[in-house]
Amino acid sequence: MDTTVPRTTVPRTALRRTAVLGVVLASAALLSGCAAEATAGTAAEPSPLFEQSVADLVPDDIAEAGEIRIASGPGYPPLLDLAEDGTTLSGSQPEEMRLIGEVLGLDIVFEDIKFDALFPSLASKKVDAAAAALGVTAERLETVDFVSDFLGGTTLLVEGGNPLDLTLDTLCGQSVGVLKGSTENDITLPKWDAGCTDAGDPAIEISTFPTAADAVLALSSGRVDATVSAVPPAVFQAEQSDGALEALDVNFEPSPWGIAFPDGSELAPAFQAALDHLMSTGDYQENLARFGVEVGAVEKAELYTEPAQITG
Repeated sequence: MDTTVPRTTVPRTALRRTAVLGVVLASAALLSGCAAEATAGTAAEPSPLFEQSVADLVPDDIAEAGEIRIASGPGYPPLLDLAEDGTTLSGSQPEEMRLIGEVLGLDIVFEDIKFDALFPSLASKKVDAAAAALGVTAERLETVDFVSDFLGGTTLLVEGGNPLDLTLDTLCGQSVGVLKGSTENDITLPKWDAGCTDAGDPAIEISTFPTAADAVLALSSGRVDATVSAVPPAVFQAEQSDGALEALDVNFEPSPWGIAFPDGSELAPAFQAALDHLMSTGDYQENLARFGVEVGAVEKAELYTEPAQITG
């Protein structure tokens, strides 16, 4: 189900620069996204995670705005989900963004943007970054930059017990659902399909869906034989299905995932440094473990700016 999340501001808990100690924004903003009024002469209590040397890497215009606008949205648990209140964006990656905000001393403002509109929103500078379980690919690096924060991959979600005995070798001629605009849609499935047709086998019948939940619903209702998905969401869906669905215990396409930025963004190095800081404190690893996705932890955040970094 596609759930719309209002523009949500996460309160800033640390100071951005010592130069602004005399004038600090109010510590909370309304969930509607209205900016908090500035309060003169009040010093906010810095977060224990705040790191001045990292905060100094933030571009001046963003530092002065006091917030970072991040495109994201629910529908890909446990990476991207809603909290129990049905409004607040949660999951491992939104919580990671909040931790980064504490390191930088800035508010995190989530903008709910459809998956296939994420990259246009970066190109138009509507947002400063996008955090939506995004695979780092050479094609995407033609227009955006990435900071890696997770080791992702691809698997198949099938009917419980896998009655069709589906694997990568038996997928030709089968109907497969996939999230529109995802790496699996744009790269993985076309590659697998080409392997089928090149070998003289029937093509994969590919059906795209606007949300991952819609693809899973199509599988549950028998409209597709399988869905191709990132590993953590597939495992989560299988665990929540009481045996009705099964995620194959294989990662077909291990690859880096990351936070996307407009091409040439000066904010990306600040996020890279913030992630490395969180890794050194253990907060990065603790956050992943909280959502059961610690298997995707990386040892260092990498900055990707050129397709050659992926293609070699």
